[in-house]
Amino acid sequence: MINEENKINFKNLEDQIYGIVKAKIVWHEIKMGERVFDKNIAERLGVSRSIVRQVLTGLTKEELLVMIPRKGFYIREITKKEIEELYNVRQVLESYATELAVHRINDIDINRLEKVFKKAESDLKYNNVKSFIETDIELHFLLVNNCGNEYLKKIINKYNDRYAFYRIIDLSRVERAKKSYFDHYKIFKAIKERDVKLSVKLVAKHIEEAKNIILNNFEEYTYGDVNIIDKPIDLYKK
Repeated sequence: MINEENKINFKNLEDQIYGIVKAKIVWHEIKMGERVFDKNIAERLGVSRSIVRQVLTGLTKEELLVMIPRKGFYIREITKKEIEELYNVRQVLESYATELAVHRINDIDINRLEKVFKKAESDLKYNNVKSFIETDIELHFLLVNNCGNEYLKKIINKYNDRYAFYRIIDLSRVERAKKSYFDHYKIFKAIKERDVKLSVKLVAKHIEEAKNIILNNFEEYTYGDVNIIDKPIDLYKK
């Protein structure tokens, strides 16, 4: 019996458990360094411990958990050095994806995204950050999904969980979300005008600034709480 609310649809029981546990990690409901008890999860969801352990083992392969012999599963802690390296690589890869994507994005997607931006702008006036987080996800998805290079997409998407983990806590801060909105809209305008050079420059600058903000607020962003009404948001567009 799965009794946790989960808005993302999954094909089978193992996928449902996987989605619930991953969401709790990404949404900071289980903190880095904390132990994850397979028995507690199994009892709460009304499933066997063996299937929960399968899920937890899978999450260790994604580097979200670590398994310590004779102790159990723990949320894998990340270092500032890893963040710096991860975002440096992301900057290179997403800049290249943007270069490939700008002329490939169709007008229908441009018009749809413009409506998403307008809704986010309206919501931010009332300090509602949720729709802007969705806008941020949409923009990055649009660029990566239209790059035309499947291997590049796979490499970028491999670390979506880490980006999502820091994205939601960063953008749940209202003033930060409002500032980031205008940075994102500049990127969108450059894409709309099919200005490849400016689009690439702005994406690279945006990722560099995000990296520096995370590093400067590392403890708060890594171990802090997320305060967003009506979560979760689907952070994994395909």
